Amino acid sequence: MNIVAPAGNYEKLEAAIKAGANEVYFGLKGFGARRNNQNLGIKEIINGIDYAHSRGVKTLITLNTLMKDIEIDTAYYNISRIYEHGIDAVIVQDLGFMKFLKENFPELALHGSTQMTVANHVEANKLKELGLSRVVLARELSFEEIKSIREKTDIELEIFVSGSLCISYSGNCYISSFIGGRSGNRGLCAYSCRKKFEDEEGNKAYFLSPNDQLFEIEEINKLKDIGINAIKVEGRKKSSEYVYETVSYYDNIIKGKPRPSESYKLFNRGYSKGYFYLDDKLMNFKYSSNFGYFLGVRIENSNNFRIDDELILGDGVQFVDSDFEKIEGEYVNKITVNGKKVQKAEKNDIVSIGKLPEKTKYIYKNYSKEINDRIIHNIKVSKRFSSIDAELTVEKGKEVILKFSIFNLNGEKIEVVKKGKIIEQEAKKIITEEQISQKVGELGETVFELNSIKINYDGVSFIPFSELKSLKRECVSELEKELLESYKRKSFPKKTYVFGSQKGENEEPIFSALVSNYEQEKVCREMGIEKIYYKQYDVAKEKNIHKSYEIRTNTNLASNLYQVVIGEKNNIKGQSLDWNLNVFNNHTLDLFSEFSNLETVFISPELNYKQLKFIKSDKVKIGMVIYGYLKGMYIEHKIFDKDYKELKGEFYDKYKILKNNLGNIELYLDKPMNLIPELDKIKKFNFDELRLDFTFENSDEVKKVIKSLKTKKGNYNPYSFERGVF
Repeated sequence: MNIVAPAGNYEKLEAAIKAGANEVYFGLKGFGARRNNQNLGIKEIINGIDYAHSRGVKTLITLNTLMKDIEIDTAYYNISRIYEHGIDAVIVQDLGFMKFLKENFPELALHGSTQMTVANHVEANKLKELGLSRVVLARELSFEEIKSIREKTDIELEIFVSGSLCISYSGNCYISSFIGGRSGNRGLCAYSCRKKFEDEEGNKAYFLSPNDQLFEIEEINKLKDIGINAIKVEGRKKSSEYVYETVSYYDNIIKGKPRPSESYKLFNRGYSKGYFYLDDKLMNFKYSSNFGYFLGVRIENSNNFRIDDELILGDGVQFVDSDFEKIEGEYVNKITVNGKKVQKAEKNDIVSIGKLPEKTKYIYKNYSKEINDRIIHNIKVSKRFSSIDAELTVEKGKEVILKFSIFNLNGEKIEVVKKGKIIEQEAKKIITEEQISQKVGELGETVFELNSIKINYDGVSFIPFSELKSLKRECVSELEKELLESYKRKSFPKKTYVFGSQKGENEEPIFSALVSNYEQEKVCREMGIEKIYYKQYDVAKEKNIHKSYEIRTNTNLASNLYQVVIGEKNNIKGQSLDWNLNVFNNHTLDLFSEFSNLETVFISPELNYKQLKFIKSDKVKIGMVIYGYLKGMYIEHKIFDKDYKELKGEFYDKYKILKNNLGNIELYLDKPMNLIPELDKIKKFNFDELRLDFTFENSDEVKKVIKSLKTKKGNYNPYSFERGVF
């Protein structure tokens, strides 16, 4: 079971590899789900590929965002350079971009990002058919669901085991996109979920902020036992020390040498086991940032507190009030225990570190000098090697022959043979095979270590060890060069794509409606709208797909890939694809046109009017939502017991929240998108279907909206239609 580790920059790449990672993933500047991270430039990526490959580690590049057509087109050049240099796989979210890569780089392995929201075995199998070799499953799955998927698919499966959790299903979170133009699907999430909110009853809390996830020995062994291929460590934005500690912790477990984790002492906003056991420990309503870990409670009317862990000079502490709001922090420069100054205080000591800030209630330790110093030292002195096999032949009257060999990560054998001078002398004293093996195994400051050696020695010849040293140097140099060359390949010329429209210029679009109840449907039909959809569920979890009365497969609207696949299998005609499947470009539109059951595909509302003009197809009808409350999040965890709630953010942002029949939470923006005043402009896009989405509206409000289709009047509220997303 491979450990897939984050490399937010080159320093973290080295730390991850030294800690024991089998694969490292990194972003290209300007791309990927962490676009605002440091990421790597092309030269750093090429150097990083070589650094990893020479040490037996695979490299994965994250291009896991929704892509504009022009970005797909222009990305070809950089991708081809990375492809030619031997990148092992690309992690993708955008199905159209996946299709583009498969068509232009047929030998390239493709992994489906957790942003794809793969939550059942049917979707996993379909994605394998479409060209993926691995999927990172949705983080909302329990162990039993993961096990069920593993039993029903042979695609490689990867599981997140540590790090930050999104409260919404990844790929189905649009909140920072719609309110500020920073799209999580474009790698620029504004972390709106980490803000404090107030509900309709005046309660204030971090209602949408989960604890981080940290699987331990029991969970890792469970995943290993059922045949999970890879476990993923999250942390491209975290420190090198965090990456090194977390990766080495999992490396120890997999190698049967478990130890306690110290990751929580390096970054801590609270920890849980995520959805693994479906328990109620997921959320942390008290705080959402890196508090560190609990150190003590202030003793009333004093500057003293009893510590829950050791404390040394140079540690960092954070002072927190009774409402868990940060006051300030400092590095500890004095410690007093029982009136005496000490350099180190032990657990349960009552200590003073000086005058505590007013209102201090709790003290958290957010920097451990001892742990950080130790890890920094370990990173500096640690090395990672690739194992090689050697064969040495020494016979009197013949040339010395030294052969080094290694298998690359693709299973190809690379051999290097070097010959020395003819042996003419006999040894004056016995040379043992142990001595020979030791000399050959002294590989110095190289990336190799000796795995095995075959010695063909006549037992009498003199072995010139100085010459052997020279042969080793030549073998090592050439072997490393040949090893890195073995990963390189040639790219192909980029294919040409032409996307056209099947619709006449003056053809009027039809108007349709998505409704949430019978009353809304009744009004729509009375007002002349014939094509009606009922709201579906954005995600089909493994545990729910047998609930056909909930996850309907005979619906005329598919809101997840499972419904698309089953719809095609059951030969259902005339289905539409909902916008939450993130059709962001013509390549994705083209991919979905190949499903025989899909008649209409609704385009992502994250696109602006300038981009929408270039979305065209002569293979499938195109739909667009022009009115409706936009869903900002789809949340698996039942955060609230009530069927309806309202939340207000710190920046005057407001939300309406529904709990659906599956117990999932749907978070909507407080005011509906309304593009009807720009209907004339929208009709010029030449789309086939324009849809009105009704969620909270009563009968009168539904009537008013439908009537406005003729007057083109109303409260214009464009969201992404004007500005788009960054």
